[in-house]
Amino acid sequence: MMAAPIRKTRGNRRVPSMKTVFNTLMTPRIACALLLAAACAAQAHAQENTFAPLLRHLADRLVTADQVALSKWDSGQPVYDPAREAKVIANVSAEAPGYGLAAADAGNVFTDQIEANKEVQYALLNDWRRAGAAPTAQRQSLPEVIRPKLDGLQKSILQALRDAAPARSQTDCPTQVANAIGRVAHEKSLDTLHRIALDRAMARLCTAR
Repeated sequence: MMAAPIRKTRGNRRVPSMKTVFNTLMTPRIACALLLAAACAAQAHAQENTFAPLLRHLADRLVTADQVALSKWDSGQPVYDPAREAKVIANVSAEAPGYGLAAADAGNVFTDQIEANKEVQYALLNDWRRAGAAPTAQRQSLPEVIRPKLDGLQKSILQALRDAAPARSQTDCPTQVANAIGRVAHEKSLDTLHRIALDRAMARLCTAR
């Protein structure tokens, strides 16, 4: 039978072991580290949640590319429409100050969104050319349905840009946006094409340099 470990005493008091001393000293430090990690995680999650409304609106705008592509397949009109693009950017630039946004900044975000939308259109049109036909899905009127929807989304996007302004200037903005895109893409069941387009649409969202 092993002898019981001898514990040193000082007078009538038991001297604590090194393990006890170590645990006593480290427990507050571990608690502080855990609290700090939790606070950082909460802050990151809050930033990602700040971007979520904006990304949902931008994803909704991107999804309209499918109907725009169908309209252009049927009409034979080209994807590139410089007059329409210039009109959109002019409208955005004019409305931006009313939301506390710089006209150039809002114009950049919408330019990137337009480019992402066109990427989806080009990809879909080429898929249909290779297949020899476009889907038989019900068409929506470009002037009567799609463009009014885009105009409505424009106001929602400008509002969400204003709400996300503090998070856009954070140094970890690109990481937060990338994570938020992943969640929104999953939430909206975006396929690879539309998720990549949403990545493209975020090119100049973060303002920290």
